[in-house]
Amino acid sequence: MEASGKLLSSRLISLLKNGQWGKYDVVNLFKALVEQYNGRNEPFHTWMMKILHQVEIHKISASDLTANDSKIVNNVEAKINEIKNTDKTGKTLKDVLEEIQKQGNITEKIMAKVQDIVTSVSKCLSASTAPHLTGKKLLLFKICKAVQKKSKNKITPRVTQMVSWCILVLSKSSRLVQVLTGEGKSCIVAMFAAYQVLKGNTPDIISSSPILAERDAKEWTPFYNELGITVDVNTNKSEEKELKKCYERQVVYGTAVSFAADFLRQRVLRQDVRPKREFQCVIVDEVDSLMLDKSHEVVYLSSEIPLMESLNGILAKIWFVVNQLKRLETGEILGPIQLFSEVLSEILLENKDVNQLSVMQIAVDVGTMPTKLPKGIQENMTNALKELDKTSVVQMVGFLTMFVQIVPEYFFKLYQEGHDGNVQKLNEIGSTSKNNSKEISLLLIGSGQCRLVYYEEDSLVKSLGKTIKKGYQSESAKVHESCIAGRQDLINGKMQTWIGNALKAKKMSLGHEYVLHGDGVAPVDYSSTGVVQNNMSWGEGLQQFLEMKHQTKLSNMTLIANFMSNLGLFKKYTNQIYGITGTLGDQTELEILKKVYEGIDTCTIPPFRRRKLYELEGLVLAEEDEWISTVCNVVQHQVTSTVYRGPRAALVICETINRAKMFHRRLAKTISKHNLKLYVNNNMDNSKIVDKELRAGDVVVATNLAGRGTDLKVSVRVNEAGGLFVVQTFLPLNVRVEQQAFGRTARQGSPGSAQLITCTNHFSDSVKLVMSLNTSDISLFSALCCLIIQMSHCITGNLFGETVNRYLKNHSSQNHEAMISALTGLLTINSFPFKANNLEKAKDARNIEVQLRRSRFLKKDIEKIIKEEELFSLYLEVLDNIYEDNFYSDQRDVTVSCLQECWGLWLLMHFNEEKKIETLKAQLRVSLSTAQLKLISKQSPSSMVYYYIRSGNNLREKGRLAESIEMYSKALEDGASGEIIPLYNRALATIMKKDAGYITQALADLEKADKEIDSYKSHLTQIRTYVEFSSQEQKAEGKTLLAKHFQVKCSVIDQLRMNIKDAVMKLKRAESRGSEVKLTKKLSFFLLEHVNFSSLRVLKELPMELMHITSLGLDTIFSLDTTFSFSGFLSKMVKSV
Repeated sequence: MEASGKLLSSRLISLLKNGQWGKYDVVNLFKALVEQYNGRNEPFHTWMMKILHQVEIHKISASDLTANDSKIVNNVEAKINEIKNTDKTGKTLKDVLEEIQKQGNITEKIMAKVQDIVTSVSKCLSASTAPHLTGKKLLLFKICKAVQKKSKNKITPRVTQMVSWCILVLSKSSRLVQVLTGEGKSCIVAMFAAYQVLKGNTPDIISSSPILAERDAKEWTPFYNELGITVDVNTNKSEEKELKKCYERQVVYGTAVSFAADFLRQRVLRQDVRPKREFQCVIVDEVDSLMLDKSHEVVYLSSEIPLMESLNGILAKIWFVVNQLKRLETGEILGPIQLFSEVLSEILLENKDVNQLSVMQIAVDVGTMPTKLPKGIQENMTNALKELDKTSVVQMVGFLTMFVQIVPEYFFKLYQEGHDGNVQKLNEIGSTSKNNSKEISLLLIGSGQCRLVYYEEDSLVKSLGKTIKKGYQSESAKVHESCIAGRQDLINGKMQTWIGNALKAKKMSLGHEYVLHGDGVAPVDYSSTGVVQNNMSWGEGLQQFLEMKHQTKLSNMTLIANFMSNLGLFKKYTNQIYGITGTLGDQTELEILKKVYEGIDTCTIPPFRRRKLYELEGLVLAEEDEWISTVCNVVQHQVTSTVYRGPRAALVICETINRAKMFHRRLAKTISKHNLKLYVNNNMDNSKIVDKELRAGDVVVATNLAGRGTDLKVSVRVNEAGGLFVVQTFLPLNVRVEQQAFGRTARQGSPGSAQLITCTNHFSDSVKLVMSLNTSDISLFSALCCLIIQMSHCITGNLFGETVNRYLKNHSSQNHEAMISALTGLLTINSFPFKANNLEKAKDARNIEVQLRRSRFLKKDIEKIIKEEELFSLYLEVLDNIYEDNFYSDQRDVTVSCLQECWGLWLLMHFNEEKKIETLKAQLRVSLSTAQLKLISKQSPSSMVYYYIRSGNNLREKGRLAESIEMYSKALEDGASGEIIPLYNRALATIMKKDAGYITQALADLEKADKEIDSYKSHLTQIRTYVEFSSQEQKAEGKTLLAKHFQVKCSVIDQLRMNIKDAVMKLKRAESRGSEVKLTKKLSFFLLEHVNFSSLRVLKELPMELMHITSLGLDTIFSLDTTFSFSGFLSKMVKSV
């Protein structure tokens, strides 16, 4: 009985807290129910809680149960059933239009037209024809009849769907409509797309994911066919012919990525994929996600840029160095272990006027060098300093104490490592009085070793950048007049960015920001959609560092030379952008949309049935263990039957894949594996979750992947028990993400409830900071009040339970008054205004963070995107001229590929968002013009040698062998690395030309190429060594993906070496016999004809690696045979005589 009393108390308190009932409304309802109990056969507590549960799950308000005399109705149970039956019928057209009109977003004139159209069509939907209808009425009638006949469930469009259609149709320009989740958005989209086609347009329908695009296209194809409309989807096609056929259809479904990529294929790659299709009209599903959260996302077509592979060795060195750093709990960062002499050499290099003999004398004085300096050391300071590499900590301190006397501008903070692993201050040497003192902090280890100590990441990055850069300075690098960057420019300009991204990669977590997918790393949009973004990668080295971190296949950095943002894509449709979503956002976000997309209007469509989302009071918990157990207990309670309801189904939405897996493991202890499901990765088969009905007791643990666009169906039994229960276990990125998550339940008039349960440890640093600033002096008072409330709640709760039991035994008026008084006291305590609400504080702090992001979005991000796309348009103009000018017909492909690299490098190195667009355009014009002039004069626009190789190949194929050889020679003159291919190609052209002495010349080139292969393989080994030595993870059995990838690279180069050795052997034989050689050319693919394809991976990767080598310029291989030459034989005989 005591447990029943507590349950009853919790149900009444729940109405007060979560059901938006006032204290006295709850008291009056309880009094009415006590009166109406009338000694039923069912226990009082059970019957009472069942009624309260029905009030809760059907979102019944106090006014719903209040009669005209302001009293609770005589039969609450009957009234609840009446309300439930009314809810099933849905709202009338009048109800819907009145709700829309209150928003004030649509004129009365349009509303009158909407009412006229929907009324007229609704009257005719039971008939097969409506000959009296004309214009938009007739079109809506035909469309509705097609929905009736061919939609999945043969539905008749609801009044809200027809109203949505009318508002979109009657809009003179772009319109965004908010339609709650579960209200049939895909039907509205299909109906409006059909209207556009019937008016002569070709609408594009953009979904938030390929899965949704393909699902909707498939589901609505019969509907379109009924109207004689052709339809296709572009997300599952890659062949040029397939795509062209797709874009010839009237309606095309797809994603923003696929539409943008196909535009780039047509415009940049000149593929014939959408030659006639214009950007007439776009209908965007989940429009808030694509136009707000992802408007700055960029689509680009990847292309092989040979220069980028040469940077992998530098990235590997950076990764190796960064993994030697040590972060201390106290905040300091220890640099890599280095020799004491190296630190001193660096100082002396910056202070060349320091007397070197004085420095060596100090070393003698502290006992690290012989008393008498050996002959020659005085001339060689480096060798002298190496004598310090065996010094003890005491000797290093002594050396620096005397050193600052001859270099007084330096100040040294010296540390040593304590037993606890943290640094301990050892000494401070030098004067602090000078403002210009150069401060160096050193951790002295002994044996001539030390580590620099850094207090902030910026200084660390600058220092490491300076050190690493020295090892890659090219002394022979030529100075180029062009503004187009080369390899050395990239190293100098991007070193600090790469180091910063290496540090970032160290902090990032598998299963949080990214997953391992296929042979590499894929980002996860964990904060918004939860989608694993298979076709996306990070830039500026971050992708490569994560691949090194897990030793997956190593990709090359991407040089973005073609791109289109979501913003740029939508703007192509000018004022014909139509969007539908369940969450348009608050007024501020609507204003942003209107500023970014001029002339766009918005409207919210009310749900067809009253929404019954019952939102429980959110919780913010300080300790992670308490957070985990609270979530698990809440879920367990919801999916377990009670005396007043049956078991429900639950959806647990987590911020990251890791946390979802953690909850899945914890819940597996109490929930059957048949009932427990994990939904965290869109690359897995999730059909058993999203396509099947959730039954009582089922629990789905998911990421945000389940929070947008996922329609989870629940059984009748679950709906009767209260519907799907959603618990969101983190503070969402914004209100819209939260609404999308809670939108998985209480759909189409069904009941459902949701709760936010968060942990403060997981809040972002900025949210924590704002929360701490908002904490006032009354926080202690509030905490004290909360403690008092908890104690009072316990006392009053027990008191209420006791008074109910007394009343049930004796229905006296005295006992009744005591019971009502106890309930009033209990409710008063639980509505106490001083109760702290950390969730509201967290949301307020989150909203401040959102406002800052919005501000940057408007002031910085949008402007940057627009500038970049204007510059890209300028590049496209230059590209058009090259395709149209017959002057370039001879080497157009070579020119285009070179200019693409030039443009990409210019954008990477010279774009500055602070500069005016006119200035940037002028600079780009000059750079591209200079590049074109150099190409016309057969010179590379920068230090890139690949132009010469490509040009040489082109000339060779045209039979212009002398010019071809000249180009390969230029590549060898300018190139600091990568000589294998130009040497091999020059040998090929030399043999083809057959000038005097061609065998000797070709032989020399091929022998040198053979030696260069050793250098290349040594380079690969160095990269692999750097990566493997940096690995923090336990090595799995067998080879890593990185090792296998490099093995494939070596296999291909070994095949080339075999080809070279065979050619060398034939040339030497011909040279010794005075004979000629017969040359047979083959495509480079034939390098693989003797390879043993030992596994599917090798079968897959070898051709890919060969394609890569082909992109570097090895497009042809050759084989030789010796042939008898009488003249050569005589010449040989004469020489021997």
